[in-house]
Amino acid sequence: MDGAGIYCSMANQLIKSVWHSLAFNISSIFRHAEDSYRKNTTMASLVNQVLFFMLCDCWFCPEDRLTGLYSLLFYNVFGYLVAYADKLLNLQGYSPIIRVSEHSNIRHLAMTTTKIVLDLAKAVTFVITGVFLLLVFGLEQGLEHFNPNWTYIFFTALYYIFTEPKCHKKLTVLLTMLQLECLENLEVLWYPVLVRIYSSFASVLMVTIVWFGTDGGWLLIFASGYINVYLCLKDMGEFRNVLLREKLVLDKYRYATKEELNEKDDVCAVCLQSMKRARVTPCQHMFHGECLRICLKQHVISVCPLCKQDL
Repeated sequence: MDGAGIYCSMANQLIKSVWHSLAFNISSIFRHAEDSYRKNTTMASLVNQVLFFMLCDCWFCPEDRLTGLYSLLFYNVFGYLVAYADKLLNLQGYSPIIRVSEHSNIRHLAMTTTKIVLDLAKAVTFVITGVFLLLVFGLEQGLEHFNPNWTYIFFTALYYIFTEPKCHKKLTVLLTMLQLECLENLEVLWYPVLVRIYSSFASVLMVTIVWFGTDGGWLLIFASGYINVYLCLKDMGEFRNVLLREKLVLDKYRYATKEELNEKDDVCAVCLQSMKRARVTPCQHMFHGECLRICLKQHVISVCPLCKQDL
């Protein structure tokens, strides 16, 4: 009995050591994969969108489970068309003269010709892609397993716009144009937080609907809950910490009162834009919170952007 007890004890210790080693290795591999996934923003965004669209397929069109993939394809093509059209509108004029230095120009017709040919090729590709997209959407029969309704298009298109990295810059500019006082001109820092809150909330809503209202499958629900909710909230927490750190720097300077803003009818000395909300330095100069934050980060010693007084 004693010998059997010793063998059992040794076996238990061996099993525990193997289990702990296996658990540690799996945890390490899993953590490494998670970090790699989060660093690759393009792939992370694509996987996030695919899972959300598959959840929408389960609820809005359970008979046509490929609707989400077709929709994502069309949204990406449409996004490419919009991005290229924006590039064409901001295209610089063609000129055979190339500026080498401030007082020296040379003629280089070959480079200009090459640029024209390349842009013409891009324009042809743009037109062909646009015509193809219109033809596909205009087919009477449509694509097989692709029958989205307007509710489905609204939800998926809205989710795609807010989570697509190519749209972030444009949406940040749009958010800046709104001049919301609560954001204090920190839209660049607020936008990643708000987008991830929206993405997580929308995913939680769809996971709940699919869980209780359909037989969407445990694998899809688990993957969506982990990637679209847990990892998204984890990223949101990191962006929120960055936002709080930057706001902590600005909290050293008080807000300007409405009377001060109305009395001086002032504009920000950094961006020359009107101010609905401003921070006041000890030297009584007012700036947008974002403008003051950027100026303070550019100097080792905090100084007023206007009078250079130490802050």
